[in-house]
Amino acid sequence: MARKALLISFTSYDHPSLGPVGVDAYGLYQVLRDSGVGRYGSVESSTNPSLREVEQTISLFFSTAEPDDDLFLYLTGHGIEGTAGRYYLAATETDPADLAGTGLSADFIRACLADSPCLNRVIVLDFCHSGSFMAALELPRERAGTTLTIAATNGSRETENGPAWSEGVLTGVVIEGLRTGAADLGGDGVVTGEELAEYVVDHARTILQQPSVSLRGRVGALRVAWSPETAAAVAPPDSDVDWLSDSPADHDLLDRKALARVIHDRLARIADERPDSSFLVHLDGRWGTGKSTLLKFLRERLEPGFLVVEFDAWRQARLAHPWWFLLTAARDAIAGDLGWWRRKALRVKEISERVRRTGGPYVAAVAVLLVLAGGIAMWLWPRQGTSDQWGAAAKVVTAVAGALVPLWAGALVASRFLLWNSARGAKLFEQSGTNPLHEVSAHFSWLLGQTRKPVVFFVDDLDRCPHAQVVDLLDTVQTLFRDAPRRAGAEDVPAPFFVVAADGAWLRKSYELTYETFGDCVALPGKPLGYLFLDKIFQLTVRMPLLTEAKQQHYVDRLLRIGDQDATAVTAETTDLRRRLNAGQGRESEILDLVAEASPAAKAAVAGDAALALLQPEVVRRTEHELRKFRPLLGENPRGMKHFFNTYSIFRCVRTLEGNTPSRDTLALWSIVRMRWPSLFDYLECCPDAVAGVLEPILVADHLPANLHGVATSAPVCEVFTSALGGPLTAARIRHCAGEPVTGAASPGRHAPPS
Repeated sequence: MARKALLISFTSYDHPSLGPVGVDAYGLYQVLRDSGVGRYGSVESSTNPSLREVEQTISLFFSTAEPDDDLFLYLTGHGIEGTAGRYYLAATETDPADLAGTGLSADFIRACLADSPCLNRVIVLDFCHSGSFMAALELPRERAGTTLTIAATNGSRETENGPAWSEGVLTGVVIEGLRTGAADLGGDGVVTGEELAEYVVDHARTILQQPSVSLRGRVGALRVAWSPETAAAVAPPDSDVDWLSDSPADHDLLDRKALARVIHDRLARIADERPDSSFLVHLDGRWGTGKSTLLKFLRERLEPGFLVVEFDAWRQARLAHPWWFLLTAARDAIAGDLGWWRRKALRVKEISERVRRTGGPYVAAVAVLLVLAGGIAMWLWPRQGTSDQWGAAAKVVTAVAGALVPLWAGALVASRFLLWNSARGAKLFEQSGTNPLHEVSAHFSWLLGQTRKPVVFFVDDLDRCPHAQVVDLLDTVQTLFRDAPRRAGAEDVPAPFFVVAADGAWLRKSYELTYETFGDCVALPGKPLGYLFLDKIFQLTVRMPLLTEAKQQHYVDRLLRIGDQDATAVTAETTDLRRRLNAGQGRESEILDLVAEASPAAKAAVAGDAALALLQPEVVRRTEHELRKFRPLLGENPRGMKHFFNTYSIFRCVRTLEGNTPSRDTLALWSIVRMRWPSLFDYLECCPDAVAGVLEPILVADHLPANLHGVATSAPVCEVFTSALGGPLTAARIRHCAGEPVTGAASPGRHAPPS
């Protein structure tokens, strides 16, 4: 017998009529995973999944359960009443005008319950119209089994007076009853289904909410949880420490999904507004900082609207030039997104396209084979139609057919070389074609046109490759692929996007080693050659968030399923913070003030919500307007303002996820330093106290390396660091902007200062 729980939370929506929801699903996650309370061996939590993802998850959750398992399903978000008495839970992409096609219906969940072999179930519904939603889940007695369903609203009252729902109250009551053991009304150490139902009804009513419950079967024997007073006697302190895999995480323990949402929104906006423009994103972080996990969450967010092509540079680009592997990966991903017949048709069309472009030698070889086979057949064909001659002819035909088999195999082998269907064929094509890379770019553009979705390449583990391979791959993306549709004149084909997850220091060093001869004559003050190349290639650089002390503690507790002694107070504070974030008036300063005033534990819990609140269109619009005053400090780059706002917005998101709230003007100055003098930025990020050499030029030799003396004492740098708009950039302010707490404690994961 296994105990399994599935928690689905929808906290933000794409449709403007559906506002954000602030419910403490994580608090319930903690309680259910607690080895002394919930004792659920498997607790899966998913926040803001797509409709397809949530339907697949729920279906598998019920269909794969064993008859004697104990299941716990929790749903929260926005409930919506549809037509003909149908009810839906809004998914991330739900359109209220198309609930049947975009909403999670009660009928779907009812079908999953009916088909499940497991009949021991607890279902908690915390959303508007949940009482009516619960009524739609009712099954015939023979299939109902032992089922406890708790809804946040009363179905009959919804019909008469509209939905009476107090956001998050039901979840808070369930958490409190299980965590404290107050729901153990019998005092025997076990919280049964009947006891939890009675506790919820009594306590929710005291907060002016009318919940509803449904008890089917022997709910009194259904063990929902255990009283924490019995935990010490039942479970030793180390019983809940599992083996942990180093693969990309399945559960979002560090608010990476909020960062994935930021990147997704940026790519989606570009795809809508400028589909002919390619966009390259660099996820910059050291090994082990969670880049692959972020890519995984970003993929979940992008699909199914985008087609994601995964490319492991470390594994795939060792045998040939990277263009062939990128092209092959794109073809396989596009084909995999099609049905069986369309996939076969694509393969035939692609071969024909290659033959048309570059297959002259291959066509000539096949023609020679056909002429040779035809000549042999004509020579051996009998002149008169006697039976003996026809019998001899049949033998000859059989022999010729047998001879054509190796000839056909030879033709296939030739295709691998002459139509670059293999790595060696790609190399031969490069060496023999008159303008091979132009044909490759044109073929790539044609391939992108075979899917109706924008294509996003995920390039991972590039910072495990030799420097020549790094430069070769990035140069291939920059020169062959990113603008392939435009160069081919295919204006209706969307340009591809690329997300490259790699340590920025590794990439910069690769370019500096490759072009070492040109370093001194090309580099700019404060911007060495490696930075120049990366600034040219990438339009957005996302630094992976650091782990502050509070975030580390929060992360470890969630991994080890350790409950906080003050969890009740933290839960109340978290719920209140989420409500206030959702009720904001569209100003960045209001959101930052709420985060800054929170306790460390609550700040860590709502960091993702705060980062998403900063993405609200009204907040973005006002912030862009307020940042225009920094235009005189941006230098002469004509794209400076756009680059500046991209840098500022991603810094703000990352800092918020870390729980840090530097002022807008100070963070804006720090963003300008990153744009204009990245080598100075990197050094000061590692050694904030060295800023004394900038603020007091006479001390520059005591605090900064020789290669930074010139830029540190220049007039433009002095103007930015001492600006009245958020300055001066002192060591304490730099620490805050760089992700360290205001106390100045050192943050883990920093690079060593650049030499």
